[in-house]
Amino acid sequence: MSRTKRLASRARIFIAGSVVAGALLVPMSVAVPQAGAISHSPFCNAVFSWAEHQKPTPTTFSIASYHSWVKEILPYYEKMEATAPNAKTKQVLSFIVTVLKAYASYTSMSKLSAYENAHRATFTADEKSLAKSIAACA
Repeated sequence: MSRTKRLASRARIFIAGSVVAGALLVPMSVAVPQAGAISHSPFCNAVFSWAEHQKPTPTTFSIASYHSWVKEILPYYEKMEATAPNAKTKQVLSFIVTVLKAYASYTSMSKLSAYENAHRATFTADEKSLAKSIAACA
């Protein structure tokens, strides 16, 4: 493979990773509570806990960076999954947890990119449902 093709391939993989990271993190941005409107459900507490901490993203274009990113954010998603307010939200969060665990298991960026491409449509469809559940906390 030529150097140009490798660079183009890496760029596509990086863009795919950024899209998936955005799909995972954008719903969390609506989780900023309004004064006096905080729900005290376990799910909302998990969401607010997530919102209080810096939302990490992969820092470099490497499999090690993705592994570190997953290690940092996976506990938040597992807690939100365990306390989901309804079956649809639990299903969406279960899918996200599964994807994050897959990220942690891949050993090459090309395989990770292929996995992301195969699941992009599901991310897009589930993002709105998750955002509604999070918005209900505020």
